[in-house]
Amino acid sequence: MVEQRRPLVVAVYDPRWFLRVLVTLRRRGVRYHFYYDESEVPHGSVVYTDLEDIAKALSKRGDLLVIYDPLRSCRELERAILASMFISEYSSVVVGVDPGHVVNYVVLGDDDLVLYGAGDLNALIADLDYVVNCVPFKEMTIRVGTGVFCGDVVYTLKSRYPGARLELVDESSTTPSRSRIVEIAYISRRLKGLKPFRYKDIYAAYRIALSRGVEVL
Repeated sequence: MVEQRRPLVVAVYDPRWFLRVLVTLRRRGVRYHFYYDESEVPHGSVVYTDLEDIAKALSKRGDLLVIYDPLRSCRELERAILASMFISEYSSVVVGVDPGHVVNYVVLGDDDLVLYGAGDLNALIADLDYVVNCVPFKEMTIRVGTGVFCGDVVYTLKSRYPGARLELVDESSTTPSRSRIVEIAYISRRLKGLKPFRYKDIYAAYRIALSRGVEVL
């Protein structure tokens, strides 16, 4: 888990991209500041901007990392997010999937929660496509619980992401239990405050992500 962070300052001019940036940052759980004036930018910040004038003005400050993104790309936005964590890429991305009528999933980058969700298989694919196309990482592992609906999930993910290692994980003991209250409290912190007994399937997906499984070849 990433503990230390640099301030992330958003200085985006295009209104549509500005809204998309805010949605991404909020969903990623990333704290940020808005740009108002050069003098108000915190020391040591990462500044993400699509405006050349701001990029040029702030580049004179040696304490800042300015990421100028005139093409407004998710890849550069994610590069700014990772730079605020003092890294340039994740060593590994691990996906945990709890299959069922509703597919619950978490995406971890070096044990840090990147994304989570619940929906149909298309929702999972949309988020994994975003991770593959936008988030810098070295390797990906997808772990799927051995639930009754796992077959379609495994087949779809294996064919769509051939570069990822795919594992089947025994789902035993992945649902939250009050007998493991210390572990539950720890995982709740890792899941940024999500209540395990309210989001029990997200909790299960997180445990699946952390469990070694049998590789699907």
